[in-house]
Amino acid sequence: MQEEQDLLANAIAKAESKLTQKEKRIAAYFLARPDAVIVEKNADIAKKLDLSTMTLTRFFRKIGFTDTADARAQSIQKTYRPGNDRVDKRFEDSFSRPSSEKAIKDLQLSRASVEAAYELRGSAIWEQIVELVAHSDAVHVTGFQTMHFLADGFFRRLSYLRNKVHLEDGIDGVYAGLLPEPGEHVALIMMDVYRYGAHGPRLAALAQERDIDVIVLADEFCDWAGGITPYVLRYPAETHFFLAMPQGITTGLNLLLQDVSASLGDTAGRRVKKLSEAQDYFGLFLD
Repeated sequence: MQEEQDLLANAIAKAESKLTQKEKRIAAYFLARPDAVIVEKNADIAKKLDLSTMTLTRFFRKIGFTDTADARAQSIQKTYRPGNDRVDKRFEDSFSRPSSEKAIKDLQLSRASVEAAYELRGSAIWEQIVELVAHSDAVHVTGFQTMHFLADGFFRRLSYLRNKVHLEDGIDGVYAGLLPEPGEHVALIMMDVYRYGAHGPRLAALAQERDIDVIVLADEFCDWAGGITPYVLRYPAETHFFLAMPQGITTGLNLLLQDVSASLGDTAGRRVKKLSEAQDYFGLFLD
């Protein structure tokens, strides 16, 4: 993997100043998963990144290749040449002190993740999601595996802004909380990253059957959500970090809280004031 990573990373670094926002998103994808240029088709990559295949082709031309096929051929030549070591050392390297070069790459990828979150904020689908989270009769939140901590934090913060917010942890095995009352408009927010929890697609499909609007925040590897719901927000994968706490999704959740607060306006303001009074009553803070 290191060989194709170096090939792409060097090409991207030389053209970085000329890349558009969409092209920076593509760059972040290949820097996080350099093997993709060899093992994935153009159409599959474009679908994951919510881009056209032509945008992907233009990206490869801009970083110095004739087209995608040329980038793939050069990566294969470097990767599989005689004597090359194909051992993936990602986890081994995670326990060693990072070099200054690697630290710079990490910083670039982190910036790309945050920039992608702000870019998504300007999309039409974002406005629809804000409306659902702010004004549905009830909102349920769940996160699978390592994403449970994000779901829990978002649930607690959203509860400051509006009522009827629930955390679905799946401990009962059937998500009994997701049983809307007749005529109740419910939204379900799901978050997960590769490798995805087996319950995710099943829960999303079940929620759709119950007329629940499903919102998914995931990395760009996520290929199951688009066939179930139109409300999918994909952020650059951060596989270059060991056991990452994804900055893209975290930034997206912060922005979602901000925009939901603005959508609720005075309603959220009055609720926060009452909660602040309760905090003072119970003496929760030192000052």
